[in-house]
Amino acid sequence: MAPTRHSRARNPTALHLLSRFPLSRLAHALALHSLYLSLGMAAGMSAMQGAWADSVDEGVARRLDWVPLEELTEEQRKTVPTACCGAYIAPARTDPEADMDPEKASLLGSANMSELEQQSTVVLREDVRLTQGRRSISTDLFKLDKESSEAELRGNIMMREPGLLVRAESARMNIQSGDGRLDNAEFVLYETRIHGRADSLEKFGDNVIVLEGGSLTSCEPGDNTWSIEGSNITIHNDKRYGTAKHMRLEVLDVPVAYAPYFRFPVGPDRLTGFLFPSIGVGTDGITELSVPFYWNIAPNLDATLTPRYLDDHGYLFYSEVRHMSPHFDTEFSGSFLHNDRDGLSKRQRSQLEQGLISEDEVYLYRGEDRWQYNLFQEGGRNQRWHTEIDYTEVSDTDYIRDIDRGAVDLNREAYVRQKFLMSYVGRNWQLSAKAEELQLLTETQLPYRELPRINANGRYRFNDWVLELRNEFTHFSQNTHYELPTDNLIFGDRMRADYGFGWDKEFTAGFIKPRVGVKMLGYQLEEDSLVAGADAEPGFITPQGSLDMGLYFERDKTLFNKGFTQTLEPRVFYLYRDYENQDSLFGLTANNRYLNFDSSILPLTYQQLFRDSRFSGGDRLDDTNQITFGLTSRFIDNRDGVERLRLGIGQITYLEDRNISLTAQADELARNRETSSMIAGLVSGQIGDNLRFTNDITYDQYNDQLYALSSSVRYMDDKYRIVNFGYRFSRDRQSLSPINPIPVRGEDLSQLDISTLWPVANQWSVIARANYDFNYNAELDAFVGLEYDDCCYRVRLLARRWVDFDLTSNFLESLDRDDFDQGIFVEIQLKGIGSLSRRISTLLDKAIIGFTEREQALQ
Repeated sequence: MAPTRHSRARNPTALHLLSRFPLSRLAHALALHSLYLSLGMAAGMSAMQGAWADSVDEGVARRLDWVPLEELTEEQRKTVPTACCGAYIAPARTDPEADMDPEKASLLGSANMSELEQQSTVVLREDVRLTQGRRSISTDLFKLDKESSEAELRGNIMMREPGLLVRAESARMNIQSGDGRLDNAEFVLYETRIHGRADSLEKFGDNVIVLEGGSLTSCEPGDNTWSIEGSNITIHNDKRYGTAKHMRLEVLDVPVAYAPYFRFPVGPDRLTGFLFPSIGVGTDGITELSVPFYWNIAPNLDATLTPRYLDDHGYLFYSEVRHMSPHFDTEFSGSFLHNDRDGLSKRQRSQLEQGLISEDEVYLYRGEDRWQYNLFQEGGRNQRWHTEIDYTEVSDTDYIRDIDRGAVDLNREAYVRQKFLMSYVGRNWQLSAKAEELQLLTETQLPYRELPRINANGRYRFNDWVLELRNEFTHFSQNTHYELPTDNLIFGDRMRADYGFGWDKEFTAGFIKPRVGVKMLGYQLEEDSLVAGADAEPGFITPQGSLDMGLYFERDKTLFNKGFTQTLEPRVFYLYRDYENQDSLFGLTANNRYLNFDSSILPLTYQQLFRDSRFSGGDRLDDTNQITFGLTSRFIDNRDGVERLRLGIGQITYLEDRNISLTAQADELARNRETSSMIAGLVSGQIGDNLRFTNDITYDQYNDQLYALSSSVRYMDDKYRIVNFGYRFSRDRQSLSPINPIPVRGEDLSQLDISTLWPVANQWSVIARANYDFNYNAELDAFVGLEYDDCCYRVRLLARRWVDFDLTSNFLESLDRDDFDQGIFVEIQLKGIGSLSRRISTLLDKAIIGFTEREQALQ
């Protein structure tokens, strides 16, 4: 077996157990045994962390160059991994030949006694010290045959080379090559923190160590949390891997795993071989088993091949291949499920038992082959050009949901993307071409794909004058996944242009940006998709002008006995765009359908107050005559220049009614007659160095009520204590993306998301998250757990309950307990030889903001 792969979490030395509630006796026993094992190890190690001298034989530790944390220099402490009590530090050498290659250096020595036997054998006794370049040896007795360079050593042998210390009672070795055999040996690899012992140790040059009857671990001296024992252990220090024959993994001196042959990494480098399996345990036994094999094909090419068994679907094969070239990064992944058994979700099983649905309605894929693949490539590293391919195809819209139903995952996306992009950035022009199609994993599909969308955007600056030339061409054709009748769909080309010329002048006390321009919109529609007599080539052009002005006022302000610079920044944005009748975009089909390829009405936020359009997309040239008043105030800490608080408020005043609408529905037309927008506010800031918050607020003065609120609070300090709070409220859930996986009921959105990872004692941390939807009274995702982080291992225990989304249009409205998955997850990482089952880590990476940064810092 072989662990890890570079830059991707493929580390194999952990235990993963998944048990679905209610727990069977087997699952319960396994979970309790894992919990007992992990908590027992952690409790045992806590004592050692509390008092190093009491739990470690200081004499043994010193023999291995171990230096406790309190004796390290400040620079040395920075290199010590988290939760470790010290480091292996080799004594410094200052002699002139300390860095010289031993084969090119002279053998220098000293001893209390010396003699010459038979004119060819040198014998040194008592306090023998030898150096030969960067290699040094000390022993009680040293015999050297000058002709063969073979040496015999006895008593208190200590051999040092850069990155290596070996101690033994007796040895035979070649002084020139450094090869030798040592009996009753101990060794330390400084960089990787791996140390061990052996009945005999053979050393070949600087790179290969062979242990007979040996063991090794990355735990600290005197710590028996885990070790690898083997009849023959070979460490290839240059290639950063090792092998063990008849390997036993011992935890607290108790054997827990055996393999006739085992490969493991020495350090973080990639290594070909089997990764540890991932096992899921449920009420009926093993529900899932994956046995990954990692193949390090070349320095820039690798692959992971994973046979997988799912008890409710059958046998599946998954593969992932990654390649890196000077300009391109490519990753291909895919999975294939042969002869699906078509397992059911709990909801489907319950409905089938109650007779609410028939077998034909639920066993849709029984006996069929199902598959999924993805190609992702990015090109143009350090170049002006850039390419991107993100292409995913699935055999059916249920495949990802079925295969990952029991996975520890979060926020499953409700679509797969098929996208090709090319772009080039020049001095004054940015060119791009994109083809994109989305396949929704829902009951409905988006009707259109973009094939292609071409942009040519130019920008010229003449001192403070700016000329902008924006051009776009898009061809909208039928989405290949859209299976409904297309009688009411419109297909064709759309051309857009936005040309503007303005003065971009900034002063110390403010800015002024007048701009004039023109916007153009034109179509060439397929006539067979239109009603007879409809205009197939509608076109529109509207002139526009704007004036954006702002001032900066400053004053010194003392708050909480601290000095601040307070700013007051009024801003006025005037926008005029002429009205151009666009009624020809309505009534283009038999059912009076209006033309809308990709547009929607933007929700109002403080930043949106200063946009030049109220629509996203490009299917309308909206008319307006409006003026926006905004006021921002900032409090800037005089000590460090950090913006501690920002307050903003603003509103649009409409000088004329708007005529252009997206849908021509009554509620939209009523909003077009309002004399002002809702009031938008912003409150954001930073308290200390660790707490950040932001709030976007929209107030509906017409109905005297809060219309929308997006609030977040993020806390993370230098000890990586993390708390996140997020809340979203909106009275218009329709403004969300049409591919949002949470279905629509009514208009309100009200969701709370709280997460934390907080150290509580020594190496213990609490992990928790709650994601609740108040509109549906549903707890979408919740988990709570513990983490114990030690120098040589890490344990995470997590209990989770989450909604198993099926992405149908009324799913949350009929939510019941059969729609929840729940499980206990245990992850044990043995540091130094990698970790298995990054599924919990993947979950925390998505659920807890700041987790990835913490992981990288605490390596």
